[in-house]
Amino acid sequence: MKLYLNVPYAEKDEAKALGAKWNNKIKKWYIDTRFENYIKFAKWILKETDEAVIATEYIYIIEGEQKCWRCHQKTKVIGLGIADYTFIYGEPDEAQYEINIDDDILHLAWTYNERDIPPKLLKYLKDHYSVKTGYSKTIEAECFANHCDCCGALQGNYFLFDEPTSPLSSDINGKNLINRMSKLKIYGIPIDDDLQLNWDLSFGDNDYAYFEYGHFEELILSSNPSDYWITYEELYHL
Repeated sequence: MKLYLNVPYAEKDEAKALGAKWNNKIKKWYIDTRFENYIKFAKWILKETDEAVIATEYIYIIEGEQKCWRCHQKTKVIGLGIADYTFIYGEPDEAQYEINIDDDILHLAWTYNERDIPPKLLKYLKDHYSVKTGYSKTIEAECFANHCDCCGALQGNYFLFDEPTSPLSSDINGKNLINRMSKLKIYGIPIDDDLQLNWDLSFGDNDYAYFEYGHFEELILSSNPSDYWITYEELYHL
């Protein structure tokens, strides 16, 4: 699978010498190599961060339900998710990596900035769920968040993605874990290219339970009926 990079023009020869290739159609450099070779390109992967998560095979939507804190009506709430991924971290010239694939463990994810979500996925989320950027009194700032289907009230990101009592959280044990996870819908979106995603991931001992007890469906986002995997080009409208 390919991984696209943001390579400045002045650094193109350096990237090319390391094995990067140019896609003239979408005007971006990419690499097509084994996961462990990604660290050779850490200069561009870690350009604005000291760690990067690169999703492979699928990205996910995790759908649950809760009562709105304001109107007390039931409302859908969603998180994002990543299962198979490569983790790159450290200084670009001394980067390390971890490969996490084929372990059937899904990690709940989210981002406070909708610009960190591929545009085609973002459009799908906004078309099917009450998600948008709004003002949070808790953090006193704008953030991308779930909102109530009924009254429009912002449903707190901290509660949904950091509290163990969240309907999306796997941080619970025994029969309560099975009961909570069995109420979730897991939508897997097949991706044709690896994706570097600036999403915050949650890690817990019970993350296996999303796949084991949740209701999984594949979600094909490609606009071409004959395509199963969606490409980087289509996800980013290039």
